[in-house]
Amino acid sequence: MRWWLAGRRPVVVAVRQIAPGAGVDDLDLGTDENGNTALSVGKYINKRTYLQFQQGSDSSSTRAIINLDVGKGVKLKGSAGADGSTGAGVFYEKEY
Repeated sequence: MRWWLAGRRPVVVAVRQIAPGAGVDDLDLGTDENGNTALSVGKYINKRTYLQFQQGSDSSSTRAIINLDVGKGVKLKGSAGADGSTGAGVFYEKEY
């Protein structure tokens, strides 16, 4: 599903144009796995640290995520949700 603003401009384009002015690196408006509206805001704190906040249609879907690039393709990821859920992982990423 694609949302449109007046003048036939996709919302995705409008949201991407807002991000730099809002002082964030990423601003995404979309849907979650249940089809509900979701907003995600992300910012690089430094070259190796990315902080992201996600908000779904209800308060229990709020989540904070941190990604740490420790080097040589290894990344650490941690998350915490308003519902008390947490997560952590180690990932390897290689660009071709």
